[in-house]
Amino acid sequence: NVVKQKITQLRFKQNFKLKMKTKYGALSTDDENVEVEKMITDEDCGDENKVDNKFEKLTINCDKKNDKRPLRSSLRPTSPEKPPRHISPRERDPLVRRGRSPRAMFDKWLRRDYSVSPANSIFSNSSFSPSNGGWGISPRSNTPGGGAAVTAAAETFMGPNERSVEKMVRFTGGHGLDYKSVDREQIDTAVWQQRKVELIKLKSQERESDKRYEYKYDHAAIAALETEAWRIDRVLVVGIGFFMALTGVAISRTADSFLEMKIDAALDRLELNGFTSGMAFHVGVSALFALGAFLPVGFRPVAAGSGIAEAKAILNGVVITGCTAVDAAICKGISVIMSVAASLPAGLEGPMIFLGLAIGENANRLVPQKKLSVLDTLKTERSRIDYAAIGTAAGVAAAFRSPLSGVLFAMEEGSSFWSTDLTWRCFLSACICVITMYGVMQYTTVGEFHVTSMALFNGIDEGELKDNHAQIPDGYDVPHFAFWEYAVIALVGSLGGLIGGAFCHLNRELAMVRRRLSLGLAMKGVEVVAITATAAALIWFVPSIPFFSTCKHIGDRQMEETFYRQFDCPEGDYNEIATLLLNPLGGKSITLLFQSDPGAFSVKSCIAAGLLHLVILCVCFGMAVSAGIFIPLLFIGACFGRAFALVVGLDPRTYAIVGAAATLGGVARVLISLTAIVAHTSSLSFFITPVMVSTLMAKFFGDWATGRPGIYDNILQLRGVPFLEEECPAGARHANIRARNVMNPTVSTITTQINVDKLVKILQLNNCSDFPVVDKFDKVLVGKISRDKLLTLLSCKKLFFADSEEGGKGNGLALSSSEMDMARVERQDEEDIFSNISVEDAARCIHVAPYLQIAPHTFDGHGSAERAYEMFRCLGLRSLLVVDKRFRPIGIITRHELALLEEIGEHEHMVEKKKSLKRIYSEQSLMFE
Repeated sequence: NVVKQKITQLRFKQNFKLKMKTKYGALSTDDENVEVEKMITDEDCGDENKVDNKFEKLTINCDKKNDKRPLRSSLRPTSPEKPPRHISPRERDPLVRRGRSPRAMFDKWLRRDYSVSPANSIFSNSSFSPSNGGWGISPRSNTPGGGAAVTAAAETFMGPNERSVEKMVRFTGGHGLDYKSVDREQIDTAVWQQRKVELIKLKSQERESDKRYEYKYDHAAIAALETEAWRIDRVLVVGIGFFMALTGVAISRTADSFLEMKIDAALDRLELNGFTSGMAFHVGVSALFALGAFLPVGFRPVAAGSGIAEAKAILNGVVITGCTAVDAAICKGISVIMSVAASLPAGLEGPMIFLGLAIGENANRLVPQKKLSVLDTLKTERSRIDYAAIGTAAGVAAAFRSPLSGVLFAMEEGSSFWSTDLTWRCFLSACICVITMYGVMQYTTVGEFHVTSMALFNGIDEGELKDNHAQIPDGYDVPHFAFWEYAVIALVGSLGGLIGGAFCHLNRELAMVRRRLSLGLAMKGVEVVAITATAAALIWFVPSIPFFSTCKHIGDRQMEETFYRQFDCPEGDYNEIATLLLNPLGGKSITLLFQSDPGAFSVKSCIAAGLLHLVILCVCFGMAVSAGIFIPLLFIGACFGRAFALVVGLDPRTYAIVGAAATLGGVARVLISLTAIVAHTSSLSFFITPVMVSTLMAKFFGDWATGRPGIYDNILQLRGVPFLEEECPAGARHANIRARNVMNPTVSTITTQINVDKLVKILQLNNCSDFPVVDKFDKVLVGKISRDKLLTLLSCKKLFFADSEEGGKGNGLALSSSEMDMARVERQDEEDIFSNISVEDAARCIHVAPYLQIAPHTFDGHGSAERAYEMFRCLGLRSLLVVDKRFRPIGIITRHELALLEEIGEHEHMVEKKKSLKRIYSEQSLMFE
């Protein structure tokens, strides 16, 4: 009642001040504010008529005699000759005063108390709105101080207002709620610190053999512990590179062998039985391979696609359930082999990067599990993400046989958290991977295998190498360019960016069509087989069209004869477009475009091959198969670049390389790592600068043409993954949005000693990953504990105790850090844990103090959302607690709330359209709505 009475008094006084402003102008100092407040007593605030009568009486006295004005001389009545000054909605906002004392306004705003009860936020109270200055009337009311004035004031602010952001957060519940996050925060719990003490004591006892040893800070013991952890870490890093090399060699050789055998058998049937027989065999076998590519994905749907988008999300801190499991990695490897063998425009590179990620993320599971071990630091979430980044670098190195490219790709597109130590570990793993691949391929290849063959697109004939040494043969002509051609290279890069932007836009629209159709598992299989059969028929039929069927003599060419396809040409000749379409894209087709002499392919053949693969790739990328797009896009760009050079009369090999990099850069928006990949795979180190120019222009024009990011970021948006970019979204940076506006106010707190039944109810009613732990009496924050730990504690009934047991201090039992890790339960076991708690157990209590995170990262509710975003993103947090000035938790910020900042600046109907099309919000977030 006291609070309601105070609210009423403030409302009437605010109404009186607005009337005084209208009559005498803006109040200029705090003293004048005080004088105005003294004119109306608290008893008058209950009656509107008393206030109006007093105001009219005061106005008459002020107009008749200036000396009877109760205010200072600075408040002069409005001149009768001038019309009354218009009071803007901004001036009506009590938080935005245009007087000479902005400091007083700021102090009043800062002193406002945003304290809440542990389980509820004041923002859920309809009588409070941060936009109208605090306590006031309901935001929907039209009375002064209410929603009308607030809305009008908000409209004058450039950008979204605070209420609109809060409404968006509450209405959606967050972005991508079915995805969880990892926490890179350093572990700081009581049991973890006790583990350190016991390790030092144990290691010191081993050194001194003293049974009566007492704990002390032993530098030698600490050095021994660090050495042991360092050795195991290096073993894991080397192991990741070694196993990724074996996996890469197996997948690449199997896929190329299947494709070569299928094409050779189809060409033999063409020669023996005619065109129809060869085409039927090619289409039929391709359809069977497509079915083989779909079945693993049908078993594990997460194995579909390239895998690079998932790798970016995981390295950003997002948990995708089952994505990097061993069975999912195996299914992805089998699917991509079959996709390549089915003559689909599929590359091995994306899935191999994903396989490296899976190997790296599962590496720390090989660390021995002991009750007390220094190796526990290698099993934390921080270490798991680091090993995933190392595996990503090894995957790129295996795909392109370039260790430097692997490190650059992991740093540029992969890991969101980088360090110097992680750079060296990635480079070590990538080098081990390439060295292992070289040894395996040299000793298992039939015939000669030189080190130059490690470059995928060098085009050097191994049979012409002198004296069995890797030397470039005499007369070998390399691509070249003049200085003035940098302008032309920039033009090619711009065109590649436009092509890449168009590809991203069309593929996104096709993805939305697939989502609206909501095909079942069987229909997805039919789609894969039908599209593959159509693509295989086109690849076989187009070379037979007389307009494209151009035959040239093989003897005039620079490359090996095995690179060319005779198809329907006479003996000793080759069909231009059949050579481009009926060869492995990564093995021979791109090499021909990069290195063959200018007269090898005509303009029409290059354009036809590039357009055909561009259309097929745009349709196929998104099907339920595993396939990468790096190699197909390099082929498409090389075709267009070579055709451009032939038209303008320049070196076609140079612009095939530049066009390939530009097209891939326009789609993936990759810069540094792409430059290193192209320069290394073509063995042309001096092409770094032209490739960099083309990729820079491609990225700029790709962003300008579509206004959207690259293909992998589009995939993340379509799947509703709460991916956090390095910088806060522009809409949030330029708007006055506070942390209290974007936080989730429905945070539930627990105490260090809590009833089991109450804890179970909190876990059932809240899906939060972390819970703030507060003091029992003053509700001050003392720590934070994760949901997984609480579930683990509930599964260990020996930790339960009666409230009266030993004065309520518990039974003295506690799990060590290693025991907590070994007893950890999965999310899907929650209901089993709750059902196993009996009535007697529910009445008991449990201590959480030994397991809570001491002094977690917090953020003041007055701080800007931009700073909260930067702190969350840079530290790799799972949750950020928002506190008031008394250090009591009032809300929690997770990546689900921060991801909604991407929507700031968009009109409301656009957000509604996105939600209706399920472009952004996941099914679980729609349930929350």
